[in-house]
Amino acid sequence: MIPCNPCVAICPVHAITMNDINDTPAVDFEKCTGCTRCVGICPGLAIFVVKIKDEKASITFPYEFLPLPTVGNIVHAVDREGKTRGTAKIMKVNTRAKTAVITVEVDKTLAMDIRMIKVMNHD
Repeated sequence: MIPCNPCVAICPVHAITMNDINDTPAVDFEKCTGCTRCVGICPGLAIFVVKIKDEKASITFPYEFLPLPTVGNIVHAVDREGKTRGTAKIMKVNTRAKTAVITVEVDKTLAMDIRMIKVMNHD
C-alpha cells in the first residue's frame, strides 16, 4: 500500500476518512453521494464507484489507456482477471482529473464483477 490521502482531501462530503496516512481509507456509504471525484485523484487507481438502478448498473473507474473510448461506444466488459464477461456502453468520459475516469453501463447482474473495459476491434 502507498501512504497517501488525496481521496480524503477531495471528498466534498467527508465520506472518506483515515486515522493515519498509512491506513486504508474508510468510506461512510451513508455520506457518500457518488460524485466520483475520488476515482480520478487516487494515485493507486484503487477506487471505483458502482451505482445500481433498476436493471442497469453504472461503474466508474480510472482508465489510463489510449485512445480514450467515446461516449456511446460498446466495449467488452472485463472482470478483475481480464476475462470478458459481457458488453458495456460508455456513458461518460471525464478527463478533468489527474487520471481519465470512465463510466460504463452494464446489466446489474455484472455490477460487482466488471472493473475494466477492452475496446472492440471493428476490422
